[in-house]
Amino acid sequence: MFISVAENRFRPRIVVICTHLRRDRSKRRSRDPLQPITGLHIASFIDPDQYEVVLYHENWHGPFDTSRCPSCALVFLTGLHADFDRMRQLSYHFRRQGAVVVAGGNFCTLFPDFAAQFFDCVCVGGVESIRTLLQDYEAGQVQRIYRSSQAITPVHEVPYELLDGNDLNLPFHLLEASRGCSFRCKFCVIPAEQAHHAPYSLDSLQFSLDRALSSAPWTSLRRWYPIVWLMDNNASDSAEHLMQVSDLMGRDKCVRAWGALVTQNILKDRKLLATLRARKCRMLFAGLESLDIEFLRRSNKKQNLANVGSVISDMLYAESIGITLAYGFLFDPRYSTVEDIRAQLGAIARSRGTPLPAFCSALIPLPGTATFWESVDKGELRPNIRLRDMDGECIVFSNARDDDRSLTELSRMLHAAPGRLFNRRSIAVTTLHRLRNIGFGSFLNWIAALGSIARYLGYANSYQHADSRSYIAGRDRLDPQYSEYPVGISAADRIRYFDPVMVTDDNGAVEGWIRAARPEQTGQENRHFRPRVAVTNVTARMTE
Repeated sequence: MFISVAENRFRPRIVVICTHLRRDRSKRRSRDPLQPITGLHIASFIDPDQYEVVLYHENWHGPFDTSRCPSCALVFLTGLHADFDRMRQLSYHFRRQGAVVVAGGNFCTLFPDFAAQFFDCVCVGGVESIRTLLQDYEAGQVQRIYRSSQAITPVHEVPYELLDGNDLNLPFHLLEASRGCSFRCKFCVIPAEQAHHAPYSLDSLQFSLDRALSSAPWTSLRRWYPIVWLMDNNASDSAEHLMQVSDLMGRDKCVRAWGALVTQNILKDRKLLATLRARKCRMLFAGLESLDIEFLRRSNKKQNLANVGSVISDMLYAESIGITLAYGFLFDPRYSTVEDIRAQLGAIARSRGTPLPAFCSALIPLPGTATFWESVDKGELRPNIRLRDMDGECIVFSNARDDDRSLTELSRMLHAAPGRLFNRRSIAVTTLHRLRNIGFGSFLNWIAALGSIARYLGYANSYQHADSRSYIAGRDRLDPQYSEYPVGISAADRIRYFDPVMVTDDNGAVEGWIRAARPEQTGQENRHFRPRVAVTNVTARMTE
């Protein structure tokens, strides 16, 4: 995506970047239609009459070209834990140009004082703090940290027209009907942030839906066959609100189909599923995670225990009535061996008609979560873990049941060569049974089912550098972006902005900036802790 560097003589420019470090640690882009809409929500608080707003998504557009940083007044950066290093890198380039750089996201919310060392401002909690931040910016006195509640869901106009204006031509509409979740899964960042489920009003949802529909280009699929995907953390958290949302979607004459992210437990409610199907729901992503009861108990995923014994038949029923399902598969190498994991996935592949997982991931003890603190107390983390390694592909536990060589081989198969893990004949057979279960009259569901398989296998086919990676935290290769700094950069700035942030030291103990932010030590300020980052030559490390 090209961003003109020409000055706008009438309106200052604000750039909103959703940062992304690609999972295969290459610089390729992925036109995955399920893009986050964080950038749109940030832009919804920016007055378009006063500022020129530019959206950039590094997954969709590719890595931002730092050699052509546009002249801008403000830059908003957001991303996941594993993207935080990328936020630091971009901050360096934009701050050199004189822009005020603002950072937000889960990591900034959990570790605001540490994050504030790399940016001019840090936003904690909900997106609503941007309104106050902009007021302070215009008054010339921005603060270091801005906080807002995640439980407040005021009406704000989401500028969906910015999508196509910034080359984000998605095939369907992305909306939110709520935020947060009431469940307390130990590996999730939502309870770590003390956030709960907060539904938007139906009037707000209807307003967003109408604006999204009306903003679709006349030549787009979104205009002629509108499909809505709700990006809620848990759209089924409140059964009453879900029914109201489904009624709204079902009554809207423009909406042809819709889907949402839900918890696994609602799959056992067949009356509920039939109601959703009657109101145009055609797709659900369920938080299945695992069929291992002990895994679910250890993770405090209580909502999945209600129907763990019937989940396969529940999935088959949902698809038989016209609701296509997707889910992710998680495994914990501390308790499951490589053979255990292969056996579980093999059983799914051989189960006739059962959907294959949309992705597979090792359990991630993200810093700040309950799983992370438990692992710290037990001394389970590997030495020299980098924040970048917290991506679901690297093995971060030191007490895995298999040796590193076996774990490396498993990870390569899961992420880059699933055809070696899933027998192709089994995939073909179970897919045919799945399509027969869906029924020949559900063309859209056929497309969704075939698309989920193509998406997973397609991601594997486009995967790069698998053979050169170890998938072991602390030793795996880094992304090319880590070496993209100016030749004349000072050693201090290179360490501060471009060397990876370290989570554990040489002995596997967590770094001081993390210890200072532990919940029971909230009285301490972690602003005094400087990050320990890898001071070794990054270019040399990439070629290992």
